[in-house]
Amino acid sequence: MVSVCTGALLLAHADVIGDRRCTTHTSARPDLAATGATVIDARLVDDGDLITGAGVTSGLDIGLHLVRRFFGDEAAERASRRAEYWPG
Repeated sequence: MVSVCTGALLLAHADVIGDRRCTTHTSARPDLAATGATVIDARLVDDGDLITGAGVTSGLDIGLHLVRRFFGDEAAERASRRAEYWPG
């Protein structure tokens, strides 16, 4: 399961997250924590079968993270160059 930005709040209210590690947009982190989730101050949190991203642009990071997970570092580097996106 993957969420970007405040999509994590939807997952939390659907009882998908529980007390698992996750993140969301900075302004929504207190609301997410109030659901019982373990909120991490990070752009991307990979908790196994749950991946959450902070702001909307973290969707790019998540996409590359998934390419790296399933196809390796070289494929992720190619995808990053093709998209002209160089994460810091």
